Amino acid sequence: MCIRDRSDTDRPPGRRAGFRPAQLVPALLGGSLLGILEIALATSFAALIFSGDLAPYLSRGIGLALFSSAVALALNSLLTSYPALLGGNQDAPAAIMAVMAAGVAALTIGGEARLATVVVMLGLTTLAAGLFLLGLGVFRLAGLVRYLPYPVAGGFLAGTGWLLLVGGIGTMSHRHFSLAELPDLLAPAALPYWLPGALLGALILALSGRIRHYLFLPCIIAATIIVFFLVAALFGRSPAALSAGGWLLGPFPAGRLWQPVSAAELAAVEWPAIWPQLPNLISAVVISAIALLLNASGLELATRRDIDMNREMKAAGVANLAAGLGAGLISYAQLSLTVLSERLGAATRLTGLVAAAICGVGALLGGAALGYVPTIVFGALLVYLGLSFLWEWVVVARRRLPTIDYAIVLLILGVIAAVGFLPGVVVGIIAAVIMFVVSYSRTSIVKHALSGATFKSRVTRNADDRAALEALGDQAYFLQLQGFIFFGTANGLLEQVRARARSTPTRYVALDFRQVIGLDSTALLSFDKMRQLARENGFTLLLSGLSPGLRRQFSRGGIEAEPNVVRFDADLDRAAEWCEDQICATAADAERPLASYLQDIVPGEATRRLVGYMARLTVEQGEHLIEQGAEPDDLFFIEAGQLTAHLEVADAPPLRLETMQGGRAVGELGFYLGTRRAAAVVADRPSVVYRLSQATLARIERDDPEAAHACHRVVVHLLGERVLHLVRAVDALQA
Repeated sequence: MCIRDRSDTDRPPGRRAGFRPAQLVPALLGGSLLGILEIALATSFAALIFSGDLAPYLSRGIGLALFSSAVALALNSLLTSYPALLGGNQDAPAAIMAVMAAGVAALTIGGEARLATVVVMLGLTTLAAGLFLLGLGVFRLAGLVRYLPYPVAGGFLAGTGWLLLVGGIGTMSHRHFSLAELPDLLAPAALPYWLPGALLGALILALSGRIRHYLFLPCIIAATIIVFFLVAALFGRSPAALSAGGWLLGPFPAGRLWQPVSAAELAAVEWPAIWPQLPNLISAVVISAIALLLNASGLELATRRDIDMNREMKAAGVANLAAGLGAGLISYAQLSLTVLSERLGAATRLTGLVAAAICGVGALLGGAALGYVPTIVFGALLVYLGLSFLWEWVVVARRRLPTIDYAIVLLILGVIAAVGFLPGVVVGIIAAVIMFVVSYSRTSIVKHALSGATFKSRVTRNADDRAALEALGDQAYFLQLQGFIFFGTANGLLEQVRARARSTPTRYVALDFRQVIGLDSTALLSFDKMRQLARENGFTLLLSGLSPGLRRQFSRGGIEAEPNVVRFDADLDRAAEWCEDQICATAADAERPLASYLQDIVPGEATRRLVGYMARLTVEQGEHLIEQGAEPDDLFFIEAGQLTAHLEVADAPPLRLETMQGGRAVGELGFYLGTRRAAAVVADRPSVVYRLSQATLARIERDDPEAAHACHRVVVHLLGERVLHLVRAVDALQA
């Protein structure tokens, strides 16, 4: 399916902004609903970050989260390549920022310094993410992030799910989730705070797979709030008592929630507490880029359209730079809200602007109202998001991932849960690299392993040479290599050659590098050992098809041409020709007259008479016997020497088609078909040929029909041998 990117410029003017009546109402209603949902998500992430020692400053955190949500929704809607795309605060970086905030809080003393340091740290992290994302987009490097191994990305997301899960439990219980705190969390007094929210989060996850309606999550949130206050009323608990008991968010100030960083706060920042969080800051930035690309890829599948990844990077970068200046949280494209916008029929930029306005109002005026929201609502949302990640990458992934990849996911999850995000990142990448090296080492770099008895060069030889090659051709061993060669694969190649030399008498080993894309320097050690193996076992190692770069690597490694040990050839065909020449030379008989060759094909006096009708010619080395494009007036038979048919192309070296020796016919296709010569034929060395012209053949057919019949039989036989030679070459490559 061709997915077309229908950008704003494809839409009529009224539709671009969503101001047509048919789109205005859905945009206003959908934007309002999406804005409320974004407020809920932003508040959840703020509660995740501002927990524990930072819980007294939650109202400030909610203001920062709502500010960045408003900025992200507005700027993404204006800059995105896809009008319906909505941006907002995200769970993965929020989970890492929560770890960073806890680390900063542990190293600072005093409420004012602690808050100022955390707020500045959040702003710096968001600014760093903005610069990184903008840089990826400006330099069109978004695709580089895709090279992260899939199981490593899955492990990161599973670890994010764990942090969200424990963060949700911690938000509801007002305790840091750890093995040491587990007895306190399971105490009867603590269970009512977090267990109902955890069960609600699990219920939302279970129902979300069955209920796809866009009102499902808003209804769950509304129903939870209603049920919570009904139960509180039954137990006679007032809102003030609930707030004092830690059941409600807040209390929040009635006025503005978002406050910019003041000069006094900058002066109170304890910078030494921020620097230890630099590794986590880098993790948050990288994870944001990866998650943005994953979300964008998911949107392409969900909406069946192309999305400009680099443009989305730039849009998110600008939004995060703006949000970072106000100490907001990291934000980028949201998959769930964008798909929800599509389903609401509100896929316009106006929808995002309306949602941004709702978040902005919440940041400036919504403090008092948010103070009546139960903590179970946002704790349950965090648990739901965390469990969704864990379900996807721990349960579902078990069925779709190979065992090794799944083990890497679990390894990263375990390290993140036990130690932290950065160690999980490092361990995951190291594990993925090790698994790749091990797996690739088991992959053979040999595309074809061929014997000289079945694989032949483009030289068509006489019957005596063919018989010698059939009998002795197995002494040559041809290996066509492919891919990238490093120490592991090169060692496997060495063992394969060693096994061949031990099991079969071998005089020649030819390695073809034409399809090799690179060679690791450590692999040269194996080729040096192969050279030593050639000396010890008496075979010649032929290296063919080397690119200039590979040739230089071999030269720097000390592997040069050495008589009877190492030889370099332009390509595998030339290497095969040289091996065949050596084999045929050991079994060669004295050169025979042409009549002897032809009578091996068609015995009888008529064949001898045929040779008598032809003119004997001598062709010097380098001389053209046939010019490419010439008229097909003559048919030639080779008695002695060697000629090669070349395809001559302008501004390129001639391409060898076939090399022919004694007893072969030259130019028979054009001669019989009446077509101009498709190739040039040049003598490789001084040669003797016999020429049969069209006029002479016509005279033979009139005066000596038996000789003419013998001529046609000889040509058909030689053509059949040529076809059989090509078929065997193809069969050898496909074996």
